[in-house]
Amino acid sequence: HLSVACPLESGTMAEDDGDEDVFEEEEPQMDKSLKETIIVDGLPVVLKEKHEKLINVIRKFFVQVGKIVEGGLEMPVDPNTGSSLGFAFIEFEKEEEAAAAIQKANGYKLDKQHTFVVSAFDDFKKYSSIKEEEDEIKPPPYVPKENLHHWLLDPAARDQFVIRYNDETEIWWNDPGKPDQMPEYTKRNWSDNYVSWSPRGTYLATFHRLGIMLWGGPSWKKLHKLTHGGVKLIDFSPSEKFIVTWSPEGDQKDALIVWNVKNGTKQRTFPGSKDGFEMEWPAFSWSHDDEFFARLGDDCIYVYESCSMKLIKDKQEKRSSVKLDGVRQFMWSPSDNIMSLWVPEHMNQPAKVVLMQLPSRVELRQKNLFSVADLRMTWHDQGHFLCVKVDKHSKSKKTLNSAFELFRLRDKGVPIEVQEFNKDTTIVAFAWEPKGIRFAVIHSEGGSNRTDVSLHTMGSKHNGRVSLLKTLERKTCNCLFWSPAGGILLLANLKTTAGQLEWLDTNVMQTIGEAEHFMCSDVEWDPTGRYVATSVSHWRHQMENGFNMWSSHGRPLGHTKHDKFYQLLWRPRPPSLLSEAKEKEVRRNLRDYSRRYEEEDTKLKRSMMGDMLKARQDKHRAFEEFLRRNTEIYLSQKEARMDLRDGAESDAESAFTLIEDVDEVELSYKEEMIAAAVRDEDDFD
Repeated sequence: HLSVACPLESGTMAEDDGDEDVFEEEEPQMDKSLKETIIVDGLPVVLKEKHEKLINVIRKFFVQVGKIVEGGLEMPVDPNTGSSLGFAFIEFEKEEEAAAAIQKANGYKLDKQHTFVVSAFDDFKKYSSIKEEEDEIKPPPYVPKENLHHWLLDPAARDQFVIRYNDETEIWWNDPGKPDQMPEYTKRNWSDNYVSWSPRGTYLATFHRLGIMLWGGPSWKKLHKLTHGGVKLIDFSPSEKFIVTWSPEGDQKDALIVWNVKNGTKQRTFPGSKDGFEMEWPAFSWSHDDEFFARLGDDCIYVYESCSMKLIKDKQEKRSSVKLDGVRQFMWSPSDNIMSLWVPEHMNQPAKVVLMQLPSRVELRQKNLFSVADLRMTWHDQGHFLCVKVDKHSKSKKTLNSAFELFRLRDKGVPIEVQEFNKDTTIVAFAWEPKGIRFAVIHSEGGSNRTDVSLHTMGSKHNGRVSLLKTLERKTCNCLFWSPAGGILLLANLKTTAGQLEWLDTNVMQTIGEAEHFMCSDVEWDPTGRYVATSVSHWRHQMENGFNMWSSHGRPLGHTKHDKFYQLLWRPRPPSLLSEAKEKEVRRNLRDYSRRYEEEDTKLKRSMMGDMLKARQDKHRAFEEFLRRNTEIYLSQKEARMDLRDGAESDAESAFTLIEDVDEVELSYKEEMIAAAVRDEDDFD
């Protein structure tokens, strides 16, 4: 970007400028084009007697491509001689047939002296309208583009988040220490239902009756409109190059549309949901670099190239799907063009998990599994490991045993380690540590309500061994939320309305914070792992709607309530440009880097204290001024008061005598003999 536009002032309110207007449907126009008609030039010039024979030759050739309408073959003749003019017009029933005829017949040699020159009828009008003299091209005036990554240049390294409540959508800077904050940008009726950030935070997508709008930049300009009536679901590709939209309205034959995000153009349409079935979402799974996207089919996986929107080629250079009988599920690696997939048991064939490299279709590793009841795959966010949780039937088929099949992608041959659990153990949740080699598991024993949390390590990225670090007993939780920076694990109980929260420092295995958020429905860390937001969405509960902001150690920083609060989404950050080794170096020297920010925090606190002192002084001066004004008014009314008291000086306190009179009243009196009662008790001892 060549320039950065000035951002709107904090608290800017955008009026509803009628976003629906840009989607307004135009009145139907009569199609005057002749897309089904072609011109065939290069024909022999024949006399009138041979017209019929030539027409039959032409008809016989072109009916192989498509159906010619009745009277749709016209060969003009010279009115003076009756001879043909060397070209003909052919009209097909469909536009696709005309296009196929051009592709097949253009350049076809009828004989040694005559070669077909075939073109669309509409092209003739287009090329004939070209002027003989070239017009001077006047470039449009240069308009500098806004920097779509402006928020990353914030001097205080703050993050942004979007909230939706009632009809309001607001963009906020996260600055918990700053009092009386205002939203950076706010707009009423910005979206018909929910909003969504793109994976790297560049765009904000809003939903409308006739399509999707993408917004961005410091002024939140409208960047693209994607016209798709009744759209309900969207999905960005990981690198933000593409977006997929789906609408339940109309024919499901073209209900899925893949768009190019940069220019807002439609790339290709795909069939949506099948009759009688719900739409599975996301419809496509994307590779980490947006080079490929895939969809599950019947006994196959359709893998497409994003550049051509066509199926990948096989070893015979033919475009075809990846054939796998009974394939149930697949997932892309977050860092490589490797796909993990599993096939359930069929007939006498065991279930299997396969790691396949694409587009070469080479199998890197395969693991056969037996008596599989269910299977779930979870990739490490850096692609170093893959955990396959397998629930197996016991021999009696009455109980299930769980096990982890842990694949090491960075070691030669992709070795697998197996971690088995006893038959009484139920796995509640599993989560990899981001940017680390550990994972956490919530499990219960014997069907009891008690849950424990275990932390394990893979030992090393290369040639390590999995081992148990520690088991934390009696932790009331059912969800795991790792900090994006790693190290801190948030345990949350979202199953009940209590909303227990516990922050755990996994480096020292100690609890560093505990709290509750009643009816909490959502938990989301900010991209840097410095803050975490918990919220109660109106979609889950109709009461207590709003959100709380916490520090990474569980210290409460703020509570905000809104009627009909729907969602809070942190604005994602793009992947770091630093290498993994460089990031580790930064973490080791974090103290040195943090000094500058600690100094800035100290300045901010002093500034806030100075602001508070100034506010108190202003209030004191205002009170002194209030006393002065009222004293002047009181003195100016002295003569009026004396007139009301027949000339008596009421302001002079020395003119009055103070008399104090005390009245004492006895309310009640009662006397009891305590000693006699004590002696009577002694007689019973």
